[in-house]
Amino acid sequence: MNGIKRFVPPRRLTRQRLSPGWLVSSLVLVLTLLAGCVPIQPPPPAEAITLRFAVSDGEGHPVIDNYVHEFVDQVHALSQGKITIELVWDAGGGTFDGYEKGTLQRVLQGKYDLGLVAARTWDSENITNFQALHAPFLITNDALAEAVAAGAIGKRMLDSLAPLGLVGLTLWPEDLRHPFSVVPDKPLLSPQDFAGLHIRAAPSDVTYQLIDTLGATPMFQDGGYEAAESGLLQGGTLTGKPVATGNVVFYPKFQVIFANGDAFNRLSDAQRTVLRQAATAAQTKAIAERLKEVDAAIAYCADGGTIVLASDEQVVAFEQAAQPVFDNLAQDPLNAEMIAAIRDLKASTTPSAGAAACAPVATAPSPAPSPAPSAAPSADTQVWSAGLPPNGTWQVELSTEDFERMGLLHSWAVSSAGVYTWTFQDGEAIGSAHLAQGQSGQCEATYAAVEDFVRFTFGSNTDCAGEVDDIQWRLEDDGLHLHLVAIKNGGPLFENSTHFEAKPWQKVK
Repeated sequence: MNGIKRFVPPRRLTRQRLSPGWLVSSLVLVLTLLAGCVPIQPPPPAEAITLRFAVSDGEGHPVIDNYVHEFVDQVHALSQGKITIELVWDAGGGTFDGYEKGTLQRVLQGKYDLGLVAARTWDSENITNFQALHAPFLITNDALAEAVAAGAIGKRMLDSLAPLGLVGLTLWPEDLRHPFSVVPDKPLLSPQDFAGLHIRAAPSDVTYQLIDTLGATPMFQDGGYEAAESGLLQGGTLTGKPVATGNVVFYPKFQVIFANGDAFNRLSDAQRTVLRQAATAAQTKAIAERLKEVDAAIAYCADGGTIVLASDEQVVAFEQAAQPVFDNLAQDPLNAEMIAAIRDLKASTTPSAGAAACAPVATAPSPAPSPAPSAAPSADTQVWSAGLPPNGTWQVELSTEDFERMGLLHSWAVSSAGVYTWTFQDGEAIGSAHLAQGQSGQCEATYAAVEDFVRFTFGSNTDCAGEVDDIQWRLEDDGLHLHLVAIKNGGPLFENSTHFEAKPWQKVK
């Protein structure tokens, strides 16, 4: 009888005349109960919904693109097409802070339902829940970073977001972050090497505390720095040919998928389950496929980069120098708990291989990042012409080897090779590039003589909108020589200077 007692009608009904229809209904109910189940009307199909997913990086990012799309595809499959994810790339663009911080702000404000923002940035918005991940020199290898993300520590951090009106869905490590020197022959091997330097680093309270503690100044601009905090996979985004210190690991960069709490709570249980399962699938794929440190080092060296290793004593000196940062972090109870848990996990986790030292594949010396180098003798010793450059159309064709000779990494040189053209006509200029890989662009500007250079101001409707270039020139028998003195709103000075200065420009019209 499956534990079902014999059905007895209520006492008050037994004193009434019962109709045959009532008896039939009662028998049906009894038989149903005896069978051990009550029929339940299936819920109506869920309505289709669209969720906006804010990603801090631009579309085409070589590291995160696959995992963003894995999340989107999994949501679509698990929801049988009832949940659509609308991707918003560079979601922090247009905000005051931009990039990761601006993206985080917009999800906090409810302007987007979901977000993907690196964990390093959260404390710049006074959200300290992930700071233990960036405790300097604590997580120093891939195996530990992956174990932290996939285990109880990562879950504890994600769950801790709930009181803040956010829902943590998943996280995974992207890469390990090292110090990079962009000044030739000045690697960063000890804490003393940082004194007085400008260090490029993404906004992060913990990282900026560390840089301050080492006696340097943190910044987040494309130029004007002598060193940077970055990963081997991102070394090509730095100026010149950076030298990485391979066994000094500041912290691992983690990516976090999360949801605005109000948006998440408006979903049904089934919809929330879909998002969690999709996030787990994205994490699994990211951890399984991410390029390990040892392989990233090989790729960086093959690109023409250099990796050096600090001595054991120098590594210990870095750890000791960072102790004030640890002491500050430990004042937060969650940070103290998580740091202790990471240390326990570290003691039981076999470390994975790290980066090996290498000399550059290319033999050309790395140039200083500022001022940009020019053809010998140096631009600083040349006599440049006054007034406006000569009218006409001037052109130069530059190969990968030309850019490598100027001091670019191979990957940057390959993407820069092509034909460059300038047309000058009485204060109006048109610049264009047709690159060997198929890209092209055109910029229009007005120009005028200012002091001992010519200032080019680009219009708002071109590929160089808002850019201002200060250029010097001189005309010799072998062509028109150009020198980029300064650039504003147009990317790093050195990389932009190479196409101006690699060869003399030839008049074609």
